[in-house]
Parts: sequence; C-alpha cells; structure tokens
Amino acid sequence: MKNSYRYVAVLALLFAFVSVRAQQVSPVDFMRLNPYQMKANPATDLPYESVMSLVIGNIGFDVQNTGLRYNNLFDFDAQGRPATYNLRKLANSLKEKNFLDLNVNVDLFTLYRRLNKGMLTINYGVKAQADAKYNDGLFKLLGYGNGAFVGESNPVKVNLDVNAQVYQELAVGYQLNVTQQLSVGGRAKLLFGTGNVITDAFDAKLFTDADSYALRMEENIAIRTSLPNVFYVKDGKLMKDGPFSVGELFRNPGFGIDLAAEYRFDERFSAVAAVHDLGFIHWGKNDISIKGEVNDVGQFYDNGSFIFNGLEWEQLQLITSDEAYRTQFLDTLKQYFQLEFSPLEKYNTALNTNLLLRGNFDLDVHNRFSVQAQGCFLRSGFRPALTLAYCGSFWDNFNVCATYTMMPGSYANFGLGLSAMIETCNIYLTTNNIIGCFNPLNSKGFNAQVGIVFNLFREGRRTIDESEMPAYLE
Repeated sequence: MKNSYRYVAVLALLFAFVSVRAQQVSPVDFMRLNPYQMKANPATDLPYESVMSLVIGNIGFDVQNTGLRYNNLFDFDAQGRPATYNLRKLANSLKEKNFLDLNVNVDLFTLYRRLNKGMLTINYGVKAQADAKYNDGLFKLLGYGNGAFVGESNPVKVNLDVNAQVYQELAVGYQLNVTQQLSVGGRAKLLFGTGNVITDAFDAKLFTDADSYALRMEENIAIRTSLPNVFYVKDGKLMKDGPFSVGELFRNPGFGIDLAAEYRFDERFSAVAAVHDLGFIHWGKNDISIKGEVNDVGQFYDNGSFIFNGLEWEQLQLITSDEAYRTQFLDTLKQYFQLEFSPLEKYNTALNTNLLLRGNFDLDVHNRFSVQAQGCFLRSGFRPALTLAYCGSFWDNFNVCATYTMMPGSYANFGLGLSAMIETCNIYLTTNNIIGCFNPLNSKGFNAQVGIVFNLFREGRRTIDESEMPAYLE
C-alpha cells in the first residue's frame, strides 16, 4: 500500500504546481501612475522622486486554463445544481493538446529612487511559475472505457508535460533618460531556487486486443526534481526527515536580466520594446530523479509491458469474497508500476523568457491608447498574446485602465484596473478578465493584481502638467 501513496504523492506534487499561465498580461502594465508598470517596461520614466512598498506592494496571480471546465464535468438539475458526473461530456470538451498555466508573484520589498536623469530600482520577491500540457487520453478512457480503443493501432495515449518552479528574486536595475526621445532600462536579477519539477517523459499507452480484449500497458515516466533537504532517497524510495530550515531558501542560484527601450517619436506617439526573464536557475542541491516503467515481477510482465488476459473463475471469486486475498492481489499489481527514486546530477532550467512590443498614442496628458504584442517562451511551446489598452487619469489622483487581450484559446479577456492616490499612498486593484471574476470555474484565463505602494511626486508636485507629457522629463 505504501507504493500507492508514492504514486499519489508524485501526482499531487505535479498538479499542486499547476492546478491553479506563465505569461502575465495585466492592466498594471499600462497604468501610467502605477510604479509597477516598470515590471513590464523598465525604460519607463515615472513621475516620482521615490517609491517604496513592503510586503503588500504588489501581489499578482495569473492562470490560464484552456481545457477543464466546471460546467463540462456535471449534468445539472432544473435548479442548476450538479446532479451527476458526466465524464464523456468532459472528455468531448477537451482538445488533443490542453494547457494549464500559472504565475504567482509577491513583491516583499520595493524601493525606487531617482538619481539624476534616471531611477534606481530594487525589488525583492517570491515567484511561483508552472506550465502544463496534457492530452485528452485519460479523460476519454474514464468516459468511454477501453472498449472505444480496440486494436493495435488504436491505443489509449496519456501524456503530461510539466515545468514548475518556485524561486526568490532580488532585482537591481536602472532607468536612464538618454535623450528627450529615448529612454532605456534594465534589471539584473539574482535568483534562488526553492523547488523544481520538470518532466522529461510522462507517457502511458493502453492497448486492447481486437480478438481477446486482453489488455497491454506500456509506461515511461522520467522526472527531474529539486526538493528541500527534508526529502532524501533511501533504497530507491523517497523519504522525509527533519524540519524545513531558512537556509533551504538560498540553495540553488540563478541569474536573469530584463532589458527595455522606449522611443518617443513626437508628443503623441511612442514605442516600447522589452525582453524579460532572460536567464536560468542552477539546481545543484538535493536533485532527485523519478523513473517509472513496467517492472518484471511476475506473470503479467512481457517484454517491457504489463499484460492482463483476465482472471480465472477461482481468482475472481477470491477477489470478491476474500479481503486478505484481494489486498495481496492489488499489492502485487502495484509492484508492476513502482516508481524508482535516485540521486540526480546537477541541472539547469531556463526562465520563461517574455518578449514585448508596444505602441502608444497619447491623446493628451491624461489619456493614452496602447496596442501590445507579447509572447512567452515556455517549455510546452510559445504563447502569444495581443492586447489593446486605454489608460486615463482623472482628478489628479484617480487612474483607470481598460484592456482587451487575445490569447490562444481565450478571446474574451476584458480587463479593468483602478487605482487611487490618497496623499502619498497608491492603492490599486486590477484584473485582465473581469468576466472571469463572476464565473472563475468556467473561465479560460484570470489575472488579479493588488497592492499598496507609497509614491513621492517629483519636486513635491501632486499633479502632472502638460509640459511633462509624455515622459515626465524635466
């Protein structure tokens, strides 16, 4: 029975990272009075002398789910309540390739300080990122049974591709106004990896013989992971011993950079180009390999496959009537699919590099329209996004941003961002899919970003005048 817990633990570990999109498109990126717009555009010139936040300055959550939907899992009664599971409806709603992606970001400390013609920036925070690609095979098997997959050329195929990591980020950067038209910016980022899970293979095939309906199963599981030192390997098994220590947070170093340039053609038009998260993390501590394939432990093994031709009548009677025999039989079956844990050599993983191109049109100092093309390089593939945005500032202390974003498989993302300046305190709340807020279990994508940050205006001003448009240059 212990082996079953190990399988459940591994699957739980994989889906814990991915259950909740690795590319963020947030209204904050376009809000001219929000200092965290520098996350997307490190070259932007903020209208502040200094910016400071602690713990609650920037909390962001972003998820994209192209497949699983609450409404597709159930049949509903007349009152709209779930009545029965409908696995066939769920299976039919999925595509051959489905994605489930996550990005969580919490800034624990932020300090921006203006120096001469630019601004020094310091950020420290924690990030969790994951992207998962999965097919519809397992759900079709659950919904239709193996009778829908008969013949050597028609197996059930189940595959999963996951890349997930949690790390800390210390970023130091500088934004410089080179000329009245050109500004540039960049950040160097020191990273500390806390945990990583990456699948090199997670595949299974189930064949059903067309004549005898005998079952043949093949599996191939190969996972690299870096875990806290409270986990260790002994005799091919994963063990846990001891409490988690603070030193575990600084074991796996990495490095990344963000670069950006903004050019103002005239008082109305400007363009931005940026690259984010160009870098890697070196996983050099407590790296563990997880492998799984059909084991040769008895009569059901044949040339790397699990073969099941059915049960004798006497065996079937014992399984249904004798609990001890049933337990022994099931434990024997599990031995064919045991996972093997072993120490692993050091390895590197790349960050989810993001490219951005943006064009801005300033109607006046208070109203800006933008169009942005963005793309993120994930292990599971390239994810593009196109965003149209409007940002307006009103009454000298209120900022509104409306966005529309198109992403693969998700074309109804209407975002809204609100922020208010109360003395030096800037409070903001945004989402890139306001419709998803009212129906999150059936939404393909959702983003939320919230924070409280303290801003000091340049030269003590509380307003932006026309002479400062569009870049707040002196």
